[in-house]
Amino acid sequence: PCANEAPDGETAEDKIRPRHQRKHAPREIAYAALPREHVQHELPESLRVCPVTGKPLVAQGEKTSEELEYRPAKLVVLVHHRVVYGLTEIDREERKVEPLVAPLPARPIEHGLAGPGLLAWILVQKYRHHLPLYRQQAIFAREGLDLPRQTMCDWVLASAYNLGPIQRALKKQILATGVVQLDDTPVDCQGGKGAANFKAHLWTYASPLASGVVFDFARDWGHEHVEAFLGEKIEGYLVGDGYAGYGTLATKNPALIEAGCWAHVLRKFRDALKESPVEALRMMRLIGKLFDVEAEAARDKLEPEALRALRLEKSPAVLAEIQKEAAALRGVGSDQGPLAKALTYLENQWPTLVRFLEDGRVPIHNNSCENAIRPVAVGRRNWLFAGSERGGQAAATIYTLIESCRRVDVDPFAYLRDVLVRVCTHPSSRVHELVPASWKDLFAAESAR
Repeated sequence: PCANEAPDGETAEDKIRPRHQRKHAPREIAYAALPREHVQHELPESLRVCPVTGKPLVAQGEKTSEELEYRPAKLVVLVHHRVVYGLTEIDREERKVEPLVAPLPARPIEHGLAGPGLLAWILVQKYRHHLPLYRQQAIFAREGLDLPRQTMCDWVLASAYNLGPIQRALKKQILATGVVQLDDTPVDCQGGKGAANFKAHLWTYASPLASGVVFDFARDWGHEHVEAFLGEKIEGYLVGDGYAGYGTLATKNPALIEAGCWAHVLRKFRDALKESPVEALRMMRLIGKLFDVEAEAARDKLEPEALRALRLEKSPAVLAEIQKEAAALRGVGSDQGPLAKALTYLENQWPTLVRFLEDGRVPIHNNSCENAIRPVAVGRRNWLFAGSERGGQAAATIYTLIESCRRVDVDPFAYLRDVLVRVCTHPSSRVHELVPASWKDLFAAESAR
């Protein structure tokens, strides 16, 4: 049963509680054995004045509250001591005034026990290092913390909800570039009580002109989900693997242009090596010449216009060779064999495969987007299905931020520990400042202090 854990930390035995359903007795979190660190909070001296009488306030006691926090390789309990200020006994006799108390620092989950470091650690362990929540539960237990797995699951869902605005800011940046790469991977999902499991999909969106990547959870493989994600006003190039739905989207929206992936063509012929080694290798070498042109442009760090000029100079001749060789290979090998399938794919995708000649911003392959999906494929070895649609959406949000951190060389633990609190108070009009690439420039140094 433990191996069946979902991306959101749920298993076949975990019951999903609808949002409208009243909670039962709160789950106990046993943490009495953990060490305590004490943090003092005082009002600035300029505020230690009674707002009614104008007389100075003196410390009369304190309020304490506890917060579970995580230090790398160390669990601690932060005990926040907030000094309470009031009038002196003599001044209190004259008038009853409510005492003032130093405010608590912002928390990632309102009234929650988990600190930002603990939440960040759980998220990174699960979505980057693929450590299921039941294993994390066992590790915490050895460190003296009896933390229910369902509690961690709730924390994951709450964290994903709070981080949602950053995911949407990344989406906006990617769609604005005019060149969108997309791919998907299947995920088995629980259908809920009395409903059958179903095959969901995690779609991945990226752009060579944007720093991040965005995951989106969909209940099935229908192009309607992609259409809803892109929106009606989207225009530009869609770079993908030949999925029929992309053509449907381009037909419905003339502003969209479908572009193909030469890496997929290359793989098709690689699959044919066993059946037709000479013919398949010849085609692979010709396709490799297209990649040589791209490597030259990358080495010289060409801008899009210069890249387009280089392509128009060198790639058309290679494309003509590929077409000529493909025509000569028709009829070689089995009609249903891998070589025949590779040639059919090449022929059917040809109009999209030559789109890269039109615009230097358009990549000739979709490898960057596909690489973003690899963590999901690795993580699937540790869980069999998503516990709910909400859990799949939470996983999409957290994968988005962790993979975007990887692309700009940002430590996801440091990033999440900071933004889980910062996003709660940051102006919504400037949420784009919290995407990993911008955060690295604006807040990374501050968060490291």
